[in-house]
Amino acid sequence: MAIRMIVTDMDGTLLDAKNGISEKNRAALKEAAAKGVHVAIATGRMHLSALPYAKEIGVTVPIVSCNGALVKTTAGEELFASPIAPDVVREILDCMKEHGWYVQPYTDEGLFFCERDCRACAYEKLAGIEGKAVGWDGLLALGTRVFKLLSISDRAEETAVRAAEISRMFEGKVRAVRSKEKYVDIMAEGVSKAASIERLAASLGINMSEVLALGDSDNDCEMLAAAGIGVAMATGTPAAREAADFLAENGAADGVARAVHAYVLEGK
Repeated sequence: MAIRMIVTDMDGTLLDAKNGISEKNRAALKEAAAKGVHVAIATGRMHLSALPYAKEIGVTVPIVSCNGALVKTTAGEELFASPIAPDVVREILDCMKEHGWYVQPYTDEGLFFCERDCRACAYEKLAGIEGKAVGWDGLLALGTRVFKLLSISDRAEETAVRAAEISRMFEGKVRAVRSKEKYVDIMAEGVSKAASIERLAASLGINMSEVLALGDSDNDCEMLAAAGIGVAMATGTPAAREAADFLAENGAADGVARAVHAYVLEGK
């Protein structure tokens, strides 16, 4: 069955080591779009952080941000959202404070953190957005929707353990998954890139069997497995590689372009 929609993750997939899109990746996605194939971004980042990249590659469908918790058009129109329940947000923040774990909420009003330490500064540089340092009292008093909580561990070996511990403590309320070497993403139970992509595809009359998904990390697993063709970057996590149908070189080696040519352009 012909591919009618391409969905790509950003970090570690579409983006290279310099946080940019290679010319080959950009050209392949634009060529696919010109042939009538829908192009979408599904990322753990905030909508505002993904927006410049979406415009650069000519995304034709809404952006799936915060791992599927928020879906908005490039013009800013919200299609659907699945925020974490406010009482659960407070429970998790209390837990983070008790353990001394770094955490930053992704909200309607932007990015927040307790203090602008080295982790906050590094994230601001990566995402191209500026957060707000409000202290623990400020975090606990947030009166806006929280779509995702990100906890950053000090060592890579702590990440999987922390994700499992959060999942255990808040079972049935949230899901915690690793998105980068030291990142634990926390969303409402049932939220995933795959679930939101399926809704988007259905709204366009597209079956998941007609979707090509590209990713590299644990938060991409459901998406890679649900798509008609799932392609993981060769540098991806073991779970992502296992969930995918095929492997591709990473973004720095134009892995997205290679996959788009192999499974979309050459088949049209």
